[in-house]
Amino acid sequence: TILEIKNTAAPGEPRVYEEKTFEFDPESVDIPRCELIDLKGGGPEENAEKFRAVLQGGDHTDAKRDSIVLNAGVGCYVYGLTETIEEGIALARKTLISGKAAELIEEWVETSQKIAAE
Repeated sequence: TILEIKNTAAPGEPRVYEEKTFEFDPESVDIPRCELIDLKGGGPEENAEKFRAVLQGGDHTDAKRDSIVLNAGVGCYVYGLTETIEEGIALARKTLISGKAAELIEEWVETSQKIAAE
């Protein structure tokens, strides 16, 4: 079950929220169910390594990558980038497969290291 809450007011106007609840099954977009242990992380270094592996280009998959695809896909839909959750998930998968996500995280790491060194 997904609860979507949107601010439907024009900019500068008092906020007006629209609420919509609907059912969605991740298996309908080839995201299998997993166990909590499949999503469990470890220490900071291990988590960073696993996160980078999830973002690497290519069509490999595991529970961690599937959860990112699912969350990003729903986010794309809620934000209005796509018309449906399914389209959002397709966009998230395409972005991960292309390697663009990995490129972006490396840019963020380099930038944050430069800022920290100043």
